[in-house]
Amino acid sequence: MRIYEKLLDLKYRKGISTCDLLHRFPNQIERVNEVALLDISRKDLREMIPEKDILDRLMSLKRRLTKNV
Repeated sequence: MRIYEKLLDLKYRKGISTCDLLHRFPNQIERVNEVALLDISRKDLREMIPEKDILDRLMSLKRRLTKNV
């Protein structure tokens, strides 16, 4: 979970854009995208992501990471 915490800190506390994070962490594209999606409301995520397993994973990640904030 350490990489998620680092990405979360850089994106939301330091204000670094998703594009800059992708350049800084080219091997972590999927994780950078997931962190970027955390800012979207649950209702909108449900509309955007039809695959239940991916949606459940994002919701779980969102709960775990926002609980620590």
